[in-house]
Parts: sequence; structure tokens; C-alpha cells
Amino acid sequence: MNIYVNWRTSIRSVFKNRKRSLLTMFGIIIGIAAVITILAIGRGFEKDTIKNLNSGDSDAIEIQVNFTPKNESLYTSNVNFFNDTDREVIDQVTGVKTVTYPKTEGTIYKEISIADKKQTKQISLVKKSVQEILIGRALTTYDNDIENNVVVIDSVTAKDLYQTVENALERGFEIEGHLFQIVGIYQGNEMESMFSMPESNISIPEKVYERYFANDSSSSTLVVTLEQDATPATVTTDVIKRLEEKGTMKNFGEYIVFDTAMLTDGISQILGTITLFISCVAGISLLIAGVGVMNMMYISVSERTKEIGIRRALGATRNSIRLQFLLEGVTLTLVGGIIGYVIGIACAYLIGSLIDVSVSIDFFTIALAVGVSSGIGIVFSVMPASEAAKKDLIEILR
Repeated sequence: MNIYVNWRTSIRSVFKNRKRSLLTMFGIIIGIAAVITILAIGRGFEKDTIKNLNSGDSDAIEIQVNFTPKNESLYTSNVNFFNDTDREVIDQVTGVKTVTYPKTEGTIYKEISIADKKQTKQISLVKKSVQEILIGRALTTYDNDIENNVVVIDSVTAKDLYQTVENALERGFEIEGHLFQIVGIYQGNEMESMFSMPESNISIPEKVYERYFANDSSSSTLVVTLEQDATPATVTTDVIKRLEEKGTMKNFGEYIVFDTAMLTDGISQILGTITLFISCVAGISLLIAGVGVMNMMYISVSERTKEIGIRRALGATRNSIRLQFLLEGVTLTLVGGIIGYVIGIACAYLIGSLIDVSVSIDFFTIALAVGVSSGIGIVFSVMPASEAAKKDLIEILR
């Protein structure tokens, strides 16, 4: 009897006892589903984070170089912390592809005074606002063209400032000493969890930002993009060392870096720890499920003694009997693994939609579900299958 015929016999045996098979697979389904869910969400969250940190270019690794002066009064002076000479110094470091000033378009973060406390808010620099306005009006391209000092803010910020959104409309809004008028308010969302992606709190015209805050981005920070095969840690060390030797502000403060690669590595480590914890819990479930599979296979061997005897009498070898029960155990766990994978992906999409995180499905998760479930089937079916193969034909016929 070949493997195909043995496998068909195994599938018939599994589906013949549906209730018992389903209960045996239950632990495998839960274990596989838990691991697949956390892996799919974790990888999606990691990709979202990397995409945001790298301004949408997922392949480019960027190092953000900042300068911290010894004398804080330099922050309010007109001194540029970086200039073209510093860019040329960094550009000579091996592994550096480009050195640019950070873009002022897109999204920035500023500290806003709210109830005598400083809160960091995300500010979108726009030509016109796109959010659906609750009250007031949206920002238009005309506001941007004439550099109108107006903003639209979200309802959460509006309530923090003026208790109600109605009170906030047409009121003043200060950003680092510059006064704006609130002309519109859109719906805001509170941060629901650590997995929630930050959303824009304030929108202001691009040209207004450039007029008031252009020096912020051009003088205090440089963005270094690395070559494809460069090692971030090595390049970072070389850049700082070169600036400490030849930087124009080397005697007035300290050069520091914000390395997105290090940050993403840290995120990966945290997610790896969470995944390991969930995997350990799921592993216990899979171990218990494996014992259940072994128990069911022993019962199956005991109940089908006559079937084994008839097959042996018709010429089936011991290896053929062993293969039949081994395939039956693998089929049972593999079906459980596939069901667990489908449930895990469904749970990942459901949770991802609730906490606004992307879900990433790759070949590894599929291979993990198939590999683990098949492995459990093989390991915990070997002994029952061997016992079935060792049954003596004479004893069975008696």
C-alpha cells in the first residue's frame, strides 16, 4: 500500500470520529492561532514604525545628527548649529550616501503650553487641510499663499485648551511665542494603547511654518542617509568622531545622534520578547495537545485491532501499519494547524482594525504553522504507530 492510499485511509479515520478529532485538535488550534496572531500584528507594527521613522522610504537607513549646546542661550540666538562645512565633513565619512537638512514639510512635533504644562503635539504642515471639520472652516491654499496665521486643531487639543470645542473656535493658539487663530476643529482621537499610531493634532499652512520656524530645522539637525551596505553603528561612531574633530561648533556643545536603525532594533527586541512569551504559553498548549493526540492514537490502535489483523492477513507489512497510524496522527495535527492559522490571521486582522495597526503575513508564519503542527503529529504518533505495528497476527486472530 503506497503513501497516497495510506493518507486517504488516515483522512477517513480522522473524519469518521469528527467530535473526538475536533476535541483533540482544540489545543493545537489555540496554540497555533495565538502564535500566528502575535507574529502577524508584531511584524505589521514593526513595519509601520520603520516606515514612519524613515519618512516612507522603508529601505533607507537614516541617522539624525543633533547638536546640544553647553549654554542654553544659544537656542535663542541666531547661531546655526550646522552649516555647509559640517555637511562636507560628514559627507567624507565612509558609508555616508547623502547629508541633508531635515525637511520641514510633512509632520513635526512641538511642545505646546496647556494648563501650565508642556505637551508634545504632532503638527502637520499642509497647503490645505483634509480633515472633516466639526465646526469652523478648513485651511485653504489661499491661507498658505498669503501666509495667514491660522490653524485647525483636533477636538482633544481644543478641549484641553478651552474645555469645549465651541469655546476654542476663533481663539488664539500659541506655538513657541507665535500666535495663531483657531479657525476650525476636527475630530481627534485619544491614544488607546501603545500600539496606536500617533495622529496629527494641529494643521498649519506650510509657508507660515517656513516663515517662523525655518531656522529650527536648518540649524540644529542634519539627516545622514547611509549607503545600502553600510553598518549604522560604525558610521554613527565615525560621524560623531569627525564632528568632534572638525565640527564648527565642537567647542560649544555636544554632538549626538538619533539612529532609526537602533530604535527599530529596540522595537524588534521588545516585540521579540513579547512573541517569545506568547510562544512559551502557546508551547504549553501545544504540549498538552500533543499528549491528547498520543492518547487518541493509543485508543484508536486499541479499537482497531481487528482492522490491523485483517490488513496483516492480506499481506500488509509492519512498516505499512506503522506508516498508516503515523500519517493519521500527522493529518490530525496538520488539519488543526491549518485551522489555527486561519483563525490566527482572522484574529490578527480583527485586533489590527481595532487598534489601527497593519497586519503582515509572510511565508515564515505559514511555514511555522505547518512545521509545528506536523512536528507535533510526528513526535506524538510515533509510539502509538509502533505499538500498532508490533501487534502479533496470531494473537489478533485468536
